[in-house]
Amino acid sequence: MNSLTRLFYLTLATLFAAGLATNALAESWDMPTPYPDKTFHTVNIIQFAEDVKQATGGKLEIKVHSAGSLFKHPEIKNAVRGGQVPIGEFFLSLLSNENPVFGADSQPFLATNYNEAKKLWDVQKPIIAPLLDKQKLMPLFSVPWPPQGLYTKKEIKSVDDLKGIKFRAYNATLEKFANTVGAAPTQVEVPDIPQAFATGRVEAMITSPSTGANSKAWDFVEYFTDIQAWVPKNIVVV
Repeated sequence: MNSLTRLFYLTLATLFAAGLATNALAESWDMPTPYPDKTFHTVNIIQFAEDVKQATGGKLEIKVHSAGSLFKHPEIKNAVRGGQVPIGEFFLSLLSNENPVFGADSQPFLATNYNEAKKLWDVQKPIIAPLLDKQKLMPLFSVPWPPQGLYTKKEIKSVDDLKGIKFRAYNATLEKFANTVGAAPTQVEVPDIPQAFATGRVEAMITSPSTGANSKAWDFVEYFTDIQAWVPKNIVVV
């Protein structure tokens, strides 16, 4: 049994103790996730679902709905909160407008490698868990992205070169960053990145090498700068 499955059982045990999951082991759970199948986070989630199925002898199945096919990314947290689905995955810093602690991992150059990201999560989780509990949500586990790099259509030699550029902003921190450097922030979800660059909606983005590779960024940008800006996380909640 791997670590994700052990975490899952710990969560189920907590739910049973609270009397909230009487029939959990006889159910099929729909699980929305915002990322395409080839993204390593989705690969992990699919493996997690398979591990749970095997560990429970098929008594609990998790059906993964990838690429925002069941709920769009900004809707997933509230879909779980409202009971439309029992479990979901989303980008933690999307909640930074609710409380800044949710976006701590997206603060530029605060935690720029996995070791620092783990230390930051150890500090974040005890604060985040009660905030989610107030919304009847429980954090199950969190998985970091690789350190974020800068992808641009033109060469960036200084911060001034970002002025006027249409900049992909996937959370409040990046929107603030774009505004600070004089860029134009634009909300674009991961599955829409190639089209957004192709149509000129965006000209630059800060994202992980994983997203860059899955989006085939070499088809629409000329430059990659390995700034290792931060190590953001996804979170799975029930």
